[in-house]
Amino acid sequence: MGVRGLQGFVGSACPHTRTAVNFKELAELHRNQHPGCAPTVVVDAMCCLRYWYTPESWVCGGQWREYFAALRDFVKAFTTVGIKLVFFFDGMVEQGKRAVWVRRRLKNNQEIARIFHYIKSHREQPGRNMFFLPSGLAIFTRFALKTLGQETLCSLQEADYEVASYGLQHNCLGILGEDTDYLIYDTCPYFSISELCLDSLDTVMLCREKLCESLELSLADLPLLACLLGNDTVPEGLFESFRFQCLSSYTSARKNSDKRGNVILAVADHISKVLRLHQGEKKLEEMLPLGQNKALFYKGVASYLLPGQTSPWIFQKPIGITTLGKQIVSVSTDPEFKPESLVCTHPESKEETPVCTHPETEQEDPMNVEPEMKQQVTMVSDTEILKVARAQHVQAESYLVYGVMTSGEIECSNTLEDALDQALPSQAFVYRPMRQRVYSLLLGAGGGGASGGPVVREWFVHSGNPLRHPDLVRPLPMNVPGGTPSLKVLWLSQEPGIQARRMDTLLACLDLSSSREELQAVESRFQALCCLLTYLFVQLEHVEPRAVQLDSLLVRDLSMLVLVNSACGFPWSSSDFMPWNVFDGKLFHEKYLQSDRGYTAEVLVEQDRSRLTRFHDLKSIVCKACVREDRHIVSRQHWRPHHSGRWERQGSGSHRTNSGHSRSGRRQHWRDQGPGSRQCEPGWWRRHSPSSGHPDEKGKQQPISLSP
Repeated sequence: MGVRGLQGFVGSACPHTRTAVNFKELAELHRNQHPGCAPTVVVDAMCCLRYWYTPESWVCGGQWREYFAALRDFVKAFTTVGIKLVFFFDGMVEQGKRAVWVRRRLKNNQEIARIFHYIKSHREQPGRNMFFLPSGLAIFTRFALKTLGQETLCSLQEADYEVASYGLQHNCLGILGEDTDYLIYDTCPYFSISELCLDSLDTVMLCREKLCESLELSLADLPLLACLLGNDTVPEGLFESFRFQCLSSYTSARKNSDKRGNVILAVADHISKVLRLHQGEKKLEEMLPLGQNKALFYKGVASYLLPGQTSPWIFQKPIGITTLGKQIVSVSTDPEFKPESLVCTHPESKEETPVCTHPETEQEDPMNVEPEMKQQVTMVSDTEILKVARAQHVQAESYLVYGVMTSGEIECSNTLEDALDQALPSQAFVYRPMRQRVYSLLLGAGGGGASGGPVVREWFVHSGNPLRHPDLVRPLPMNVPGGTPSLKVLWLSQEPGIQARRMDTLLACLDLSSSREELQAVESRFQALCCLLTYLFVQLEHVEPRAVQLDSLLVRDLSMLVLVNSACGFPWSSSDFMPWNVFDGKLFHEKYLQSDRGYTAEVLVEQDRSRLTRFHDLKSIVCKACVREDRHIVSRQHWRPHHSGRWERQGSGSHRTNSGHSRSGRRQHWRDQGPGSRQCEPGWWRRHSPSSGHPDEKGKQQPISLSP
């Protein structure tokens, strides 16, 4: 994240760029200088998640009520002194940064493996030095902040550009985050979230002007420096030889800088004393060894230019950068497509305005950073529906929907799943049938695996996936009573009975239409939970969970309900499946361990008669729904692998192997999903014996206990 090596350099070699400040005092100064303008801090939320998550327990899926309270305290601390907060979340991964995204996910896999190794060895939660964000934290933080009345936005590209742009255009007090890219953008002041003391509102401001003074550069030189050092657009290794040459000829190395720090000083020195001599006379490719990476390098420099800004190092800004509140570029899929046919739809206008190519831009001009731009296929052509989907995406009201409808590409980050213990399949597979039916709804596809149908590219992290390519996933057919309604009906209709049709569609996405009557009898706030549990019981052939992974599986299920609910026009209130209302990881783990020891339901609900009645009512609904789907739930017993590779239960208790198909044959089991670019061999995960847990004297696999 950010410019390679710059964070450490600022801390060690340029400490004067760091200034202690107080937000309350800054807000008062801002009000005096800008009467009638509320001091606003724009927050890069993705940088703040680790700071916000303060609950003690994190490995068991998260303590969500405590987390919600922490967010409430954070907001209150600023609003009490009259500071408005605007939160930005990453909405999409840009194609040019997919490789960076993959590298980070693979690195996270290694961290997760170490976490599970520690748990197996010590039977307790690791220390904070191994902290990993609970699954779904970024998704549900959006909804938590909206619940707290905060302006929350989801970006149309990586958030840092839109954060910097918003801060500049709205004359904000500053940006709160932890990303050295904010030292490169010429925007409002940048404040560190990691240095923030919430009680006093003291923090550290990192001053780009003082950085420039130390490096003998101008603000306009910083984007060039960032790309030569390496960032998320220009790989660090691309100019390694160039940086070595700069360091070899640099004679003013600082004793208080390490090698990386001196490299930064040497590159800055080369910019100020060599490149600047020919600025405006020669193009960058004539002064730097850009080679075939010329377009990429120009794109990297231009990516730091905010609306209305120019750079002395390039002659014009590239077209096609999409920002919040700016434009949507819709590209024709016609084979005769030419750049002149680009159409921009402005959110403020209902009319389409043609965008002309710049006559001074030649096809080989490196400043046209994507002259070879391929046809961008828009999965949905209905512009009215696309506008609605975009608005819901930007306002952080939906999840994944806009990505499916525009690029046909979505991603899901790491989940706390043990790659060495295949007792549970990955959440990527468990919820794929649900997603496939949503794809059918969003893309208007009949599904059925036809080779000519639409394909959604899924970048989902799971064990054994090297993430070299996305999984190509086709929609599954839906079975909605009365037929599948259009998105216009689901999203825009105000007709009587529309909520019932939305609910029918949602249940069809979960393949639980036959359970409609039972679910209607449940309090609305428990309907989502019942559907979640029923879906899991019907989908999984058996459950022998490692509790930590099961926690994450449940939270990921809640995030999938966000997807389904938004795709179906919001038949449920989002609050009904927000984790702070239905789930607590630490409590879940405690009850799981009690249940494993054979505690009765009365003990599990702490002898509370009303809780016991509610428990039996909800259990009855879930069990009836599962029986209707030909999935019988029996008391959990321990499982062991046999040499055949199949799992069987110890003892002589009744057991039936579920094929994954319901009576009607509609159900598609998670192990038989396709077609995709990478097929998972049926049952691959079940042939590996559990490698975690501790066998007792009878050979049973005991769950891993975590100290409360």
